[in-house]
Amino acid sequence: MAQQEEGGRESVEEQLRRQAEHARALQDEVEKRRAQAESEGLNFTAPTEEQLLKKLHGGRSPSIYFQAWAGAASPGGTIGYTLGITNPDPTRWVWLFVTVLIGPANLAFNVDEAVSAVHPRFPRLTLPSFDGLQLAPGASQSLSFSIQVPSAVEPSNYFGTSFLFQSRWHDPTVNLDRSFFVFEVT
Repeated sequence: MAQQEEGGRESVEEQLRRQAEHARALQDEVEKRRAQAESEGLNFTAPTEEQLLKKLHGGRSPSIYFQAWAGAASPGGTIGYTLGITNPDPTRWVWLFVTVLIGPANLAFNVDEAVSAVHPRFPRLTLPSFDGLQLAPGASQSLSFSIQVPSAVEPSNYFGTSFLFQSRWHDPTVNLDRSFFVFEVT
């Protein structure tokens, strides 16, 4: 199985048309997800339309296009966290995973430093199971995590970072995108 399956060559006009259609569909999905998060009392972020277009036109693909989470929990409770992943490419992506870490990981530019900047009492979570997420051309999917708040953690705000990457199984992974969120332990 290819890491990213090869597709036919697109003309520039076809590529721009496909990206514009994908951006419109994502904006609609973002607004639905935003309304759902607001109705459930969740925090929500998504790239602005300009940021989303930049991701679709020149960033690494696939990418994270929204996130929603509970803003607070007590020690021993849980924080629900959901993020959306989209594939704007004309080819299918395979072996995709997301790891969620609690700590100031997003402050580090270098991924090696980021994955070591974690709060040791919180779990490190990864989804989905073997053999990862597969995204067809133009497809999107969400993943939901349940982050256990340790019972002996201090009341404060905590940073969370989600890393989207592609496994290469026998070589270093390809880091595709990451996002940042903040929650409070009360």
